[in-house]
Amino acid sequence: MTVLKRFIAGAKCPGCGLEDKLQLCTEEGREWVACVRCDYTDVRPTEVTMKEPDESRDDSTSVVRFKP
Repeated sequence: MTVLKRFIAGAKCPGCGLEDKLQLCTEEGREWVACVRCDYTDVRPTEVTMKEPDESRDDSTSVVRFKP
């Protein structure tokens, strides 16, 4: 099977810091990110783990961010 590669617009590479050099690679259900400029690669996690709520935190105050 062939590898499907798509560029990620506006993303900065954590390795070299350049913008628009990262691509999302997909092959047989496996996904990873690779930079075309440097040797940076990172595998996309297959599971997401949630943190347990902090019981010592006061839930009466929240932070709300508005996008312009």
